[in-house]
Formats: sequence, structure tokens, C-alpha cells
Amino acid sequence: MKNVITKLSEINNQINLKQRFDFSFDITDRIFNSKEIEQFSSDKNPFDQNVRLKWILNEKYKSNTEQNFIDFWVINNWGGIRGFKQNERNIEKVRKFKKQLEKKKLSKENFSTISSLSKISSFIDPENFVIYDSRVIYALNWLILTCENQNGFKEEYYPMPNGRNKIITSFDMNTIVNIFHISEYTNNIELYVSEQDAYFKFCDFIKTNVEFVCGKNSKPYELEMLLFILADKEIFTDLKERIKIII
Repeated sequence: MKNVITKLSEINNQINLKQRFDFSFDITDRIFNSKEIEQFSSDKNPFDQNVRLKWILNEKYKSNTEQNFIDFWVINNWGGIRGFKQNERNIEKVRKFKKQLEKKKLSKENFSTISSLSKISSFIDPENFVIYDSRVIYALNWLILTCENQNGFKEEYYPMPNGRNKIITSFDMNTIVNIFHISEYTNNIELYVSEQDAYFKFCDFIKTNVEFVCGKNSKPYELEMLLFILADKEIFTDLKERIKIII
């Protein structure tokens, strides 16, 4: 993945993440106390607020044995995923997910909702876990294709979680990958990391390379946030310029 890392480092040098990252949340929500609200108010941009949120919720996870309220606030309120409701089935799914984090092996059932569940782990332990989001993986898979696999299949791709983003749904990355590697696809050569291992391999990739891409003392979530913002602009622009279909 050397070429992907080099490309990400070049992109990072051209982007001010504090200006581009615009994912906001309600800093006056009841999950926060008055001191925390005051701290958020002093931050100058959504990037800084989200970084502060990582560590505020990390402390809440450490100090609360009953964590259901935090779990579903992260998914429903911060993440905006209203369909993942706080019911017995999903509470049990979250419980199993936390156990599977310790074993570093996910069930296929839990990977099917990894966009939701990984939001939780990214706050429980920001040093070791990041969010496995559809936009993040879309951007990374495109970079793998264009930087590593342009002249032949060398690096596995990451399985795409479901996404709501219009670009991602209109230009399906799985289809692009399968067409590009049509020979491997027709010969049943596996192009993707297994779903059981994908989340942990992705987190390891982020942790291993974040300082090279984002600078010394950078945290894993900074590289994940960089990938997040690339999908809609840089990656989509590159995709439009490169993709040609000949029948």
C-alpha cells in the first residue's frame, strides 16, 4: 500500500482538514454537561469539536457502567442513523460487537451494520479504532485501484458497507472494481478482505500510516477524517476523469 500512502500524504499537504471537515452536531445536547458545552463553544470549527467529542465520550465510556444511552446517542444523534433503534435486538448486537472487538473477529451479522457499530468503537478507544464508513472505504478502494492495482491485482480491497451518499450509490465501487478486474472476477479470485477481518485490518492500516500521512503525533481519526472528506470531491473528480467504458 506504499503508493496509496504516498498519495494520501500528497493530498493531506494540499488540504486544510480544519477547513474542509464540516460534520457538525448539537453541542447543547443533554448528553453534555455545562462545562463540556462551554468547551465546545470555544472551538473554532467542526473538526476541533469532533476531536474534543472523541475524548469527552471516551471518558464517559470509562466512567459509566450503563452505556446504552451513550451507544445509541453516538449512532442515532451524532451519526444520524435513526433506523438503528434502541431495542433489545440492537442492544444485544452492540454487546456482542464489543466482545468481538476484544477477539478481533467480527461476525458477518455485525459487519452488516459496521458503519453504525464502528462509530461506537471509535469513541470507546480512539487510539485503536476508527469509523468504517461507506465514504471512507469508497475513497480508500478507489486509491487502491488507481495507485496499487492499475497494472494488475496486487492489493485486496475492503468490503463496502451500505451508504446513503448519492455519489456512492450512483457509482457503485464494487461494480467498478469487478469490471476493472474482470479476469480475476470471472475466475473467482477473491478481490476483497474477508468481512470478519476487514474492520481490524482497516484500523491497523490507519494506525500504522497516520503519522506518515498527517504528521508526527497525529491520531488515527485524523487519517480516517481525511478519507471521509475526499470521497465527494477529490475521489469523485478523479473517477469522472478516469472512468471509460468501452462495449
